[in-house]
Order: sequence, then structure tokens, then C-alpha cells
Amino acid sequence: VYKRQVEDALSRWGTLERAGRHASHSEALKGRGTVWVVPGPAEGGRVAIRRYLRGGWMAGVLHDRYLRRGRSRAHMEALASDAARERGIPTPRVEAGVLYPTGALWYRADLMTSYVPGSVDLARFLFEREAPGPDCPPDEAHRAGALAEAGRLARRLAEAGIYHPDLNAKNFLVTAGPEGPAVQVLDLDRARVTTRAITVAPMAARLTRSLRKFETTRGVALGERGWTAFRNATGGNS
Repeated sequence: VYKRQVEDALSRWGTLERAGRHASHSEALKGRGTVWVVPGPAEGGRVAIRRYLRGGWMAGVLHDRYLRRGRSRAHMEALASDAARERGIPTPRVEAGVLYPTGALWYRADLMTSYVPGSVDLARFLFEREAPGPDCPPDEAHRAGALAEAGRLARRLAEAGIYHPDLNAKNFLVTAGPEGPAVQVLDLDRARVTTRAITVAPMAARLTRSLRKFETTRGVALGERGWTAFRNATGGNS
């Protein structure tokens, strides 16, 4: 069913990203780039479409271009996502990926994943007062709960043998509910999948740096309750 949707989108618009931008009833989610949430082939379902974009210093040079060598980002993410889900790691399902050759050396790529309704990234959940919404305001208890779930998920990744090299606060998806927040992990295109458990320390340290940076830039302290919940969940220090 997704194949037909992708083929129709490419036939009309040339790329998935452009199709998402022009789709009726689309919703734009802002981040490093825009994620387009559009109706999927299943009734009532939606999918998220995003263009792969460079980060760091390379963003200004290469923007959305990747070297045509080895497996593409979309292919690597699909493989890592499938492996993670098979090992019980919650992450949105990869539905499709499309590559666009750009000259002899480069390609651009789009990814389509299942959409998790009512979700926001962890940074927004923790540091923006309006998230996740009036029915579940981000008070101290909700922040501590989300931090504990993120720490737990980092530890589960390590126990499953999956190393995420950029486990920052934007790469967790939080859904608030009456029983507390549920968390999924995002952006597995550079994840390394191994056959044995690994240490959580590098991923926990990366997430800690990200959270500390947001504390500084947003002027919001997570507090001892939140940091204790996070430390207890990962089994480490922050």
C-alpha cells in the first residue's frame, strides 16, 4: 500500500518531500528541517516525511547531499529500525525511503515513517511550557517521568546491542498519557547494531550534554528530581 502512495507522489511531484509539502491536510513540524505529516494509505492513519539534512559544520557546505558510497542513509535507517523493533525497542516504523542521484558522486534522500499522534520531541516536552498540551502540562512530575523513560530507553538500547551515536534530546519522541509519558527513539540512520550488550555510558553522556545545553539556552532547570530520575534509569551519573 505504501508503494502505491510513494509511486503516485513521485509521479506527480518528483520527490516525497515536495509531495508532503503540497499535500492536502498536511501538517508541518519544525526541527532541523521540516517534517511533513500527511494522510497515509490506511484510513485515519498518517505518515511523516522528512528530507535527510546534514548537521554541524557540514550543513552549510553539503546541506542535504550525501556521498554515493556504500549503503544510503535511508537504507541504514530501515535496517537499524527493523532490528531495533525486533529487539523490543520502540521506534516509528520505516515505511519507505527514496534516493535521488545528484551528479556522479552525490545523492539526496527522503524517508517516510509511521506518525505517532500527539507526540513531541523530548526537548520540547521538557523545555517548552505549552508542550505537550493543556491536558498534560509539563510540570515537575511529568518532566521527571519523561527523563526516567528516556534514560530507561537509552539503557534498553545498550542492552539490545544498539549504539546510537547522537542520542540527544531531539531524538526522543514523547507521548503524554494518563499513565505517564511513553518514549520512542528517532533517527537511527547512523546506529550501530551489534550482537551483544554494550555499555550505556557513551549514550547517557551524550544525552546529558544535550539536556544541560538546553537547560542553559532555554533558562529552564530540570531540577534534582528530574536528574535523579534520569540517573536512576540509566544507572549512571550526570
